Amino acid sequence: MSGKRPVGAGHTGVGAGDTGTTWRKHAGIKARPQLFGKVAHPRGWLHAVPTGVKLAVIAVIGIVALIFRDAAINWSMFAVLVVLGFTARLRAKHFLRTWIYVAVLVAIVMGLQYFFGSMESGLAVGGTVFACVQAALILTLTTSVAQLLDTFTVLVSPLRFFGANTEAIALTASLMVRAISHISGLLGEAERAARARGLDSSIRARVVPAILRSVKYAQDTGRALDARGIVD
Repeated sequence: MSGKRPVGAGHTGVGAGDTGTTWRKHAGIKARPQLFGKVAHPRGWLHAVPTGVKLAVIAVIGIVALIFRDAAINWSMFAVLVVLGFTARLRAKHFLRTWIYVAVLVAIVMGLQYFFGSMESGLAVGGTVFACVQAALILTLTTSVAQLLDTFTVLVSPLRFFGANTEAIALTASLMVRAISHISGLLGEAERAARARGLDSSIRARVVPAILRSVKYAQDTGRALDARGIVD
């Protein structure tokens, strides 16, 4: 034995996760988008609020918006939620892109309301959409996926008295959350592959590969669950 260790042995400066990330970066592989659980940093006081309380507030906001259908009330709720978000150390960049998308939708709705109804009803609908979207944004930015799933498990637990398998329900919710992000990543990869082949305008080249890989992902997930005896 020469006593020499292989190159890199015992090196603790870079962990396995960092090594994998560095390899993917140099190889030009983009990480798949994570649609859920993007908890904003730095953490503010809203991060410490129980998930059940946040869900209850969202439910109240939705009920108030649907019952009163008043533009002043709905836009006031949106303004209050924005202020609460800023006091919880959330930044405008966390909201801006979503606001732009929602603004386009609201503009279309308000235009239709103006021609076929009244501007007041259009403003009420716009305020409802912005208030509910803002509440959902605050929830997802201050709550991890694990916290959401734990709360969901607690909420469905009373169903066991009616013979429902609450563990299977919670597992289904977890798989759904993971599948949405995975399929979104597949669509992005298919789009980049189509663009690299000069097929930007081909819907078939962008969608069909994503559909086939999504089906394979579902089959692999089902086989993995079956092999572990988790599902019948």
